[in-house]
Formats: sequence, structure tokens, C-alpha cells
Amino acid sequence: MRTKAYIVSVALACGLVSITIPVTSRSAETIQRTVQGTVVATDVTVDPPTIVVQVLLPHNEALVVGARVPTDARIMRGKQAARLADVKVGEKADITYLKTADGLIAQSVHVR
Repeated sequence: MRTKAYIVSVALACGLVSITIPVTSRSAETIQRTVQGTVVATDVTVDPPTIVVQVLLPHNEALVVGARVPTDARIMRGKQAARLADVKVGEKADITYLKTADGLIAQSVHVR
């Protein structure tokens, strides 16, 4: 009888452990994307600085993408290095960013 009680308690404990283990979801993954659009805003006064671009989708639909720009992000104007403060509203830019659980984080900004 004691052996049966032990087996039942171990089985229950294993069942409870399997129930309480968090399940990771697909949304926790980091995804890299690149968009091409028109710069509609930059803000270098906040920490971290941000950039916002408007992307034109098929059927003239607009997608607005805003990303944080960390200090290690690569910012280029043509083939020359630039600063986010040099990027002006209305310029065309390609932004490669990571989509994370914490938001969008720019890896590179290339102003054309």
C-alpha cells in the first residue's frame, strides 16, 4: 500500500511540474525585417533615439514603422557614415530592424 501511495504522489508531482512549466510562444522569437520608405520623424532627444518611416504597401495602403535606434546601429548616407541627427524628414530610407518582444530595434538605417 505504501508503494502505491508513493507512485501516486510521484505521478501527481510530475503532472503538476509539467503544468507549471511555462510554454514559449512563437511571439517570443526575434524576427529581422527590412522596410523601404519615407522618413516621417526622428527624435534624438529621447533615450534611445527613434526613427519613424512610412512604407507604401500595395493598393496605396500606408504602413508606419517606428523603431528605437541604439548606439551600435549602423547609419549610412550613400556610402558614408552618418548620424541619426543628419537624417531629415522626407528622405527615402531603408531600415533593417529586429522585431522583439520589447518592440522594434533598428540595426541599420540607409538613407538614399
